[in-house]
Amino acid sequence: MKISTIVFTFLFFIQISFSQNNSNQKPPKKTWKILIRNDKSSEENFTLVGKTIAENDFQIEKKDKEFLSIQTSVKNLEKLNALYYFNFLMKDSLIILTGMSKINLSLNYGGVTSESSYDKIINKGMSGSIAKESFNEMWKFALLIPKSEYEFITD
Repeated sequence: MKISTIVFTFLFFIQISFSQNNSNQKPPKKTWKILIRNDKSSEENFTLVGKTIAENDFQIEKKDKEFLSIQTSVKNLEKLNALYYFNFLMKDSLIILTGMSKINLSLNYGGVTSESSYDKIINKGMSGSIAKESFNEMWKFALLIPKSEYEFITD
């Protein structure tokens, strides 16, 4: 009787542990879109994202109240010569987060200047790479949205 009670209690605690908010979840490789699920309406999510952007050293570049989307202004990636920004699309019970990044570099060859272009932020590369560090920034921002669960879309 005691052993079955101990085993049942142990299994119960394991189940509770796994059913908690999955903010400790590690995004899989090749993730390019983070789905942030909560219990708020699309309008509440629009306001929540706007406030979170303002409270965390970001600026809003574009916002569209009709389509409930926000784009942050470009931000420097710490320690690397790179730029990035995030895009948010709000729906009922869902915030969709994607981003773009690029090397902050221009080449001048024979009087012609070529700028690098923005690429989709994807969870790839080695630690310290522009791809990996820009994704880490996107993931850190997603974790700022309170009382949420996360899903990941991969290529």
